Amino acid sequence: MEDRWQASTNFADELDELVYLSNLIGEDATLTQPGGGNSSVKRTERDVVGRSVAVLRVKGSGTDMATIRRSGFSGLRMSDLACIEAQDEMSDENLAKFLGASMLDPHEPSPSIETPLHSLLPFRFIVHTHDFATQALTDTERPEENVREALGEIAAYVAYVHPGFPLARAVARLGPMPAGKRGLVLGRHGLVAWGDSAHSCYANLHRLVSQAESFVEDRRDPARRFEARTAVNPSAETGRRAAERLLPGLRARLSGTKRVILHLDDSPEARAFAGDERAPALAERGMSTPEHILRCGRVAHHVSADLSALEPAAADDRLSDSLSRFAGTYRELFERHRPAEQMLDPVPRVVVLPGVGIVTSGRSKSAAILANLSYRHVIRVMEAAEALGGFRFLDEQQAVEFEYWPLELVKLNVPQRELSGQVALVTGAASGIGRAIAERLVAEQAHVVLTDVREEALRNTAAEIGAACKDPSRVHAVVADASRPQDAAAAVAEAVLAFGGLDILVANAGYLEAGPLEDLSEEVWDRHFDVNVKGCFLAAREAVKVMKAQGNGGVILLNASKGAFAPTVSNAAYASSKAAVAALARNLATELAPDGIRVNYFNADFVDTPLMRSLIAQRAALKGISLEAQEQEYRARNLLGVGPIPPSAVAEAALFLVSPRSKYTTGAVLPIDGGIKEAMPR
Repeated sequence: MEDRWQASTNFADELDELVYLSNLIGEDATLTQPGGGNSSVKRTERDVVGRSVAVLRVKGSGTDMATIRRSGFSGLRMSDLACIEAQDEMSDENLAKFLGASMLDPHEPSPSIETPLHSLLPFRFIVHTHDFATQALTDTERPEENVREALGEIAAYVAYVHPGFPLARAVARLGPMPAGKRGLVLGRHGLVAWGDSAHSCYANLHRLVSQAESFVEDRRDPARRFEARTAVNPSAETGRRAAERLLPGLRARLSGTKRVILHLDDSPEARAFAGDERAPALAERGMSTPEHILRCGRVAHHVSADLSALEPAAADDRLSDSLSRFAGTYRELFERHRPAEQMLDPVPRVVVLPGVGIVTSGRSKSAAILANLSYRHVIRVMEAAEALGGFRFLDEQQAVEFEYWPLELVKLNVPQRELSGQVALVTGAASGIGRAIAERLVAEQAHVVLTDVREEALRNTAAEIGAACKDPSRVHAVVADASRPQDAAAAVAEAVLAFGGLDILVANAGYLEAGPLEDLSEEVWDRHFDVNVKGCFLAAREAVKVMKAQGNGGVILLNASKGAFAPTVSNAAYASSKAAVAALARNLATELAPDGIRVNYFNADFVDTPLMRSLIAQRAALKGISLEAQEQEYRARNLLGVGPIPPSAVAEAALFLVSPRSKYTTGAVLPIDGGIKEAMPR
């Protein structure tokens, strides 16, 4: 373990020390994964009436050690927590209520379920990590012996018990810790280190982890590293092409009542594990700590075939059969243990694909990435534990019990936004209507791929939307010309490889160059049809392939215009191309309805976009009038006398047409134009 403590660090108080200690540990991927781990400090504070109170400050539930700040720690009265020691048993629900009642400020984050462990250990600073080395010691047939051999007398050991109150009681039964102990190894559950200061706590952690790492490394056989050992190892590019074909169908099979988002890890390390002859058996043995069950499920699923070497139809059948067997086994396991009234979806959250890599799923991209990081950590533990006699985790009943832990199942019922788990592709998204639609979809928790020909503007838009939703992993940018087949294919491929599939296509990219007929060149005419019509066709053609592979339908939304319905002056190319877009939408709605794919379009006019502002300036110059006068002409032609219409109004209409609220609507147009009689569909 690298010692990263900066000796020159200055702290305002003990809580500042704890923040620094927590961040230092959280930023080290060898010690804990995002959202995992724990830390605390015991100190004196003032309550709301000014009394001096002994307080435990402990990491709040759901916070991340790498980024936690002072406000992320919950404060609990030590006098209240002392009452826990007198209890022989306490349910998780009652413990959660008791901890809530012990808080100084009920508006702070809920305290960790491991709070009792932190309160009963009499040390000022405490950290709980999930480093791979001490996990490797205990995820074996002889955990206590390995801990004794590796760490000697500097660490205590407690066999696995369920986290929360049971773990705290088990540690309490060990009695007072001898003076020489620097930490406590929790069987199959990580490492606890302590100290009278943040620095001494970190120093003890460093010594324990480093000593365990040396012990493991001395016994590791380099020849037994994970390695793909198939007769012909496919290239990374071959594996990626296979993933592009497989992921939409896999995503459909891993989704329950709501779509999931996938993350593909086709790194050399992931592909080496996927192809190793030991991987099928190791995957069945489970995870490395209970926390990893929460992120990765009870076990990973290894597909016993190199799907990249099979024809697409054969690969899909093999994948389907494999997942069906997993579901059958899962149902049998549930009936055997009956851990809850309702069974979770019988699907794995980690799928190991020889020749391709490791695929993880989650409600969001960040959750799927976290599952991947966690399982990569599990793989490292597996490899080390194999050198210590063989990797073993919890028995079946213990693992099932943790998978159905009520305190964690409650989190599955957290309300989701309308487009949670949905993947959308928006063309022409760098500005104007496209950007507004992308922003609105992301606000409803969709994952979005943005395309445009303007690279700098596109990158800036994607970065700003990602920052606004506080999850940049949900937004991808692809520089693409809507009129180029290869660009359309690349954009859809990005949606598949980044998120697992595609549910929504908004074909919005547009081109406009107004002028009288006699001044209109063939090149300008063709450009209108290439971008406005062909762009919709190309995007839809690629999107439909993925939507059909996923099953369960999809949504396509095209951007038409007032010009598609009403005559226009000096704008024949644009209006004609938009009329073709409207016709395309109606035809696609008819063709794709049997597959459950809805196709609608919208008719927007006088929208405040760069394109519209350019047109207004051009027409004002031709007429020799001011911009204000030209805008007034536009307002006068709609019944409501409004405009320029904000792009957000178009985005709201688009959201309705792509959302489940319009699930009975296809082949329809929705005007957003203030009411132009000539353009009213009839």
